[in-house]
Amino acid sequence: MLKNKITWVMPFICGLCLSGCGGGSKSEEVIKSPVASTPAKMLSVSGKAIDGYIVGGTVFLDINGNGVADEVEPQKLTEELGDYRLDVSEEHAYCLAYSAIIVDVPVGAIDEGSQEEGVERHEVTEPYQIVLQPTFEPITEADFSNGLIRDISPLTTLVWQTIERNFPAFVESEEADPNDATSNAKHCDYLQSHNDLVTELKQEIESTVGELVYFYNLSADQIYADFIANSDSDSFHAAQDIMKGLKAAYQHKTQLRSEHPDASSIAVFVYRDSQEDEFNNIENGWYRHQDLRYESEDFFETVKLKESETLSEVDYVMTRLHELGLPWNDTSINGWLSVRTDIGRQHNGDKTQYYYSCGSIERVSFDVDGVHYELGNVSDSEQQYQDAQVCNNNNTDTPFERNYSLRYQEGEVDYGAEFFFRQQQSRFFELEQWVGFSRESALDPQEMIDTLAALPYKWDDEVLIDTAYWRKGQSSGNISIDTDDQNNWRRSTRHDDGTISFECSNDGETWLACSE
Repeated sequence: MLKNKITWVMPFICGLCLSGCGGGSKSEEVIKSPVASTPAKMLSVSGKAIDGYIVGGTVFLDINGNGVADEVEPQKLTEELGDYRLDVSEEHAYCLAYSAIIVDVPVGAIDEGSQEEGVERHEVTEPYQIVLQPTFEPITEADFSNGLIRDISPLTTLVWQTIERNFPAFVESEEADPNDATSNAKHCDYLQSHNDLVTELKQEIESTVGELVYFYNLSADQIYADFIANSDSDSFHAAQDIMKGLKAAYQHKTQLRSEHPDASSIAVFVYRDSQEDEFNNIENGWYRHQDLRYESEDFFETVKLKESETLSEVDYVMTRLHELGLPWNDTSINGWLSVRTDIGRQHNGDKTQYYYSCGSIERVSFDVDGVHYELGNVSDSEQQYQDAQVCNNNNTDTPFERNYSLRYQEGEVDYGAEFFFRQQQSRFFELEQWVGFSRESALDPQEMIDTLAALPYKWDDEVLIDTAYWRKGQSSGNISIDTDDQNNWRRSTRHDDGTISFECSNDGETWLACSE
């Protein structure tokens, strides 16, 4: 996989990142017990599977996070009115705090609909999943006595899909073992031993629920409730809308898997987004983001979809990105090449005209004596194109901008500095041969390292050289500080509850809450 992954922020994601539907096969086993045996201690989890009420779906506790009902995982079929009951052994009960509860809804299952909302009982014709995210709240003795109630619906699935993006990547391949709790961040044992990640995910749940409350005008209680039993028409129709996106994402991911069998992972999200609507000057649009990852390259695409029952047709491209990462030059000092190309939809300000801009950036880096040295060449992205298919401005042989980046550590503090140069600055013309890295790999790393090492990159170094702009940063524990050539200072502090506060300064000494 690539060294540096790109983070995509999409507020209302209806995706299907799981590996597919279907449960593991069952086999009979004979359990030999002593004559005077103590009954196994069990924790009962009950609730409903809701789109309409789902009958004939497989509900399971996804202990290893692979999205498949493995044989060793507690599982049951849903019954009339979507009812289910899982009896979870004491051995696995703690995983109820860290693992998602998933319902595989196969072809032939029954959706009981809602007579009150005019939706008839019907047979499911396309498979899908609904999910309830983990609570990350420890299981108590009272839970064993009283049992747990967990309803699962499209609304809870949307919360899960949003926080799922924040798990460290686990490569789906034949060699990867989802039961390896040291490498699979969705495994309940991994989460139990990584409190920092759990804190981040709990905060993400809170944030996502807040966004759903705002976007669909629902309360947090409505998101987790049985909206059919409560005759909650608003929640019912919000769930139907979300399920439309979930099903479209599942179908598109299935298609991509057949077209890209060698991809190490595939993710698809179909979602509504008010910010995208505002940018595109439309109302209630549907968008789809797809993420294909290979061993050495990634492909990302976000499109606006045409309104239809299946949400399968593209209206226009919003963004498209391809990134390639490979070992390069002297690998004994971690020589690395990264080449990224971007296409993005833009508008003229008053949204009367839209066009595409495109560009690329190539980067090479080395690590020597505890310092990371990186050189980047950026193409000019000012040219406008009317069609994303013809947008092509990938020439970094004559870059528009060059940037030098350095990172290092002193004690417990991580430091970084970036310097940007354009043709107005003389340093833009240093290292003139250092372009076109995909073709040229015989350059002398020491030449680049010496040039970058001469820059005032240390935190306390005064920057007197001529740059287009520059910025520096440091991070220690929960506190990060950034500054730049405009003497803007910003300090972020991550608190124990997962929230982040921001302070600003003109001198790096006197700090006040940042203004909006």
